[in-house]
Order: sequence, then structure tokens, then C-alpha cells
Amino acid sequence: MKKNLGNLNSIRKEIQHTQLILILLVTIFMSIGGMVISIHANEKEFSENLQNTSELITHLYGFTKDYSQAELCIYIDEIVEKLSGVDIVSIVDTRGIRIYHTHHSLINTKYDGKIPDFETHKTGYYTEDDKGPSGPQRRTYSAVYDEDGNYQGFIMTIRLKSSMAQVTLTTVMLFLSVTLFAIIVELIAAGVLSKRIKKEFISFTEDFEGTKILVDSMRANNHDFTNKLHVILGLIQIGEYDKAVSYIQNISMIQKETISKVMNNIENPSFAALIVGKIARASECDVRFILQDGLCYKANDIDVPSEALVTITGNLIDNALDEMNKSVKKYEAVNELTLGVYTKPGSLLITVKDTGNGIPEDIKDKIFEQGFSTKGNGRGIGLYHTQQLIQSMGGQISFETEAGRGTCFMVTLNK
Repeated sequence: MKKNLGNLNSIRKEIQHTQLILILLVTIFMSIGGMVISIHANEKEFSENLQNTSELITHLYGFTKDYSQAELCIYIDEIVEKLSGVDIVSIVDTRGIRIYHTHHSLINTKYDGKIPDFETHKTGYYTEDDKGPSGPQRRTYSAVYDEDGNYQGFIMTIRLKSSMAQVTLTTVMLFLSVTLFAIIVELIAAGVLSKRIKKEFISFTEDFEGTKILVDSMRANNHDFTNKLHVILGLIQIGEYDKAVSYIQNISMIQKETISKVMNNIENPSFAALIVGKIARASECDVRFILQDGLCYKANDIDVPSEALVTITGNLIDNALDEMNKSVKKYEAVNELTLGVYTKPGSLLITVKDTGNGIPEDIKDKIFEQGFSTKGNGRGIGLYHTQQLIQSMGGQISFETEAGRGTCFMVTLNK
């Protein structure tokens, strides 16, 4: 059973890890794809901005024909200052002289760069990558004509590759930041979801464990009812029909009342199934199983894991049955096991009382020691581990015993 649950838990973790990896990979791939698209869009935007700016400056330049060179510098400087996406503007006349340049030191110097080919580009402007005095750049050439359509020179609007790279780097950093933030959010969400899945898984395994206990109890009940059928068959064979009918009615009523009492008062399927199964086992051991008046376990009163309830109560009941099996009773005496379970807000009390021989005085202080047992080699771990489990939850276990009368174990837990 534990191996199966361990395998299920391993599968659960593997599924969670796989889902998390897939989510992270999808996020990263989407981020990379978005970043590539954005960089491509930036490249296109660089060219469009340069062309639009070049057309604007060319149009405004038409109003400066009567300006002196100093006035032209002031005018174009003001325009360039207000424009974004442009690093350099250069105006070259038909003589190849720079009549304006963003870097004023180049004004009135000879332009020795590439002469634009407006014969091929009939629109009067075009954009290309080149290299100038300021380094690698993207430039848009725009032809300048006078009112009569005569060619007067050209204007270059330039964006430096270093400036473009800075914009690209900013875009990359933005995507990386968004991706990192998304991954952090996904990890937090995955952690919350993992806790929820774990909680549901624990609930499932508890129900699964409860189902196993219920199956075991059904097996025990089947064996117990087989014995009862033998009694009924014997009564019929000897002609005691009325006694057979009475016996059937009696055991049916007792079984129904017992199971009903457990299921109605124990609000934990695994714990209830354990008690039903132990009642059947007690019957096999010829032990009368008594449920104490006021039996009650309310899940809202105290939160105790099902596995802990099953382990603690199961070990105490098994020890009690083992003790009574080896005790010597008079013919008319009947061994009895009495179980009490009580809760109130924040508290739990479990009592298991038997009518065995009691615990001898000389071993009272040893029964919770690891390895101690009166049952032979390889035994003696039940009470030790039961006490360890109870103490790990902040509870206590104690007992009262009387020679020849029996023992009562008491478990208290407060939260």
C-alpha cells in the first residue's frame, strides 16, 4: 500500500514538474519570439522615421532660400532638437559642400561620401546603411529642388547604428524583465497550485487508505459472518428454528446499530472504516467490542491526519486484542474491549480499555522503550512508535492498569 502511494506521489510530482517546465519553456519561447518581432519592427520603424523626418526637413528647407548660413543653422538646429529618432542632419549643395551639418565643425567642408543616385530612385528619396565620419549609420537621402524643378543638392537624415543598438538593447532588456516577472509569477502560482494539488492528493490517498481499511474490514466481516452462518446452520439442523430466527435478528440488529453508530459519530472515513474493521476482528478473537457512550469525532473540532488516527488507534486496539488472546479467563467470563473517542474544539481524547491480565509492575516503566516487548524477538515497536507519533503532534499517552483486571490506554491531543 505504502509503495503504491509512494508511486502515486512520485507520479504527481513528475506531472507537476513537467507542467512547470512546459509553462516556463512556452513563456521563454514566446518572449524570444516577441523580442525578435519587436526588434524587426524597430528596424522598420527606424527607416520609416528617417524617411518621414527627411521629407519634413526637405519641405521646411524650402522656406529658407533667403536665409543666411547662420540663420539656416539656427533654424535647422531648432528643428533637429525637436525631432526624435534622428542623430544627424546634413545638407549638401550641388558643389558637394556641406551647407549645414549637425556637427557645425563640418559646415562648409567637402562632402566626400557616396553621392545619392536619384536616377534609380525616382521618388526622390531612399534609405540605406552606410558608414560616415560618425561611424556605421542608417541614412535617408532626399533630393532638393527649387521652384522650377532644378536640382539643388540633397539632405541626409542619419541614425547612428550605436543609437539603434541602444534602442534594441532597451527592447531586449524590457522583454527579459517581463519574462523574468512572468516566470516569478508562474513559480508563485505553481507553488500555490502545487499546495492545492498536494492537499487534494492527500485527501485522495486518505480516501484510498480508507477504502483499503474498509475492504479489510469487509474481509473480516465475511469471516465473522461465515462463523455466524455455521451457528445458524447448526440451529436449523438440530431443529431449533425459533432460536435460529432470533439469532439472525439479533446479530443483524447489532451489526446495523454498530456500523450506524460509528458512521454517524466519526466524521473521518478512514478512521470510521478502521473501527468497523476492528469490531469484526474482535469478533473473530471472541472479544466483545464496546463503543463507549458519547462516541464522537468531529473534523471541525480538531485537525488530525487520518493516517495518524488510524496508526494510533489501530496499534492500541491490536495490542489490546493480543493481550486478551493470551490471557486466561474463567469459562463464563467474556473478554471485552471498550473504545472511546471524544472531541471538543481543539481537543481529542482516545481511550482503549481491555480486560486482559494487566501490565506487571516490573515492566510498567519499560513499555514505551524502543525494542521492549513481551511478545518475542522482532517485536516491541508498536507502543514506542505510537508514543513518538503522539508526541510529535504535541499530545500525550498514558495508561492505568490493574493486575487481573485489564489496562486502559489514554491518548490526549490539544491544538
